[in-house]
Amino acid sequence: MAEKPATIKQTKILGDLNSDKQDLALSALKLLEIDGRLAIIPELFEIYRKQRNTEVKKKILEFISNIQKQDAAAEIVRLIEEELNPSFRQEFLTIIWNSKLDFSAHLADFVSIAVHGDFMQALDCLTIIENMPGPFEEHQLLESQLYLKDYLDNRNEGETQKNHFVSEIALFIKEQNEGIDADLLFE
Repeated sequence: MAEKPATIKQTKILGDLNSDKQDLALSALKLLEIDGRLAIIPELFEIYRKQRNTEVKKKILEFISNIQKQDAAAEIVRLIEEELNPSFRQEFLTIIWNSKLDFSAHLADFVSIAVHGDFMQALDCLTIIENMPGPFEEHQLLESQLYLKDYLDNRNEGETQKNHFVSEIALFIKEQNEGIDADLLFE
């Protein structure tokens, strides 16, 4: 069931979060902890982009990282993938590091971010992927392999750091695939 859009109260809270006044913005975040909905996650990303106060930005990232509903994982990953600004994308990846949610169902999305992003994004995605609890669905592994094959076929030899991180991701995917192949032998 889809969650309802933000209420009038939440719209006011989001407006306060946009404030240049740090106290007002931080109070708004506290209110969202009590009365927040998953439907406001895209708005939080947008407010983060516009917010100039670094303390408020830090608290927005913490707030999103502390979301407990597993349904939020897909929305967070979607928003990170759609982010066009590399520095914001990098900052949004920290949400995943600090979150207690399981992002294993999004393995291929992180491989895609790694191969299409810069070397820092590849490093972040490697760290995220290595810390995923799994297990991974076969289609996630196959999609990941396609992204990796495309990257390897078209890689820039000058990006040695990124190439190293993507190679580490490829080794991780290979190990996971071997685990699935071994499981099939026992069935």
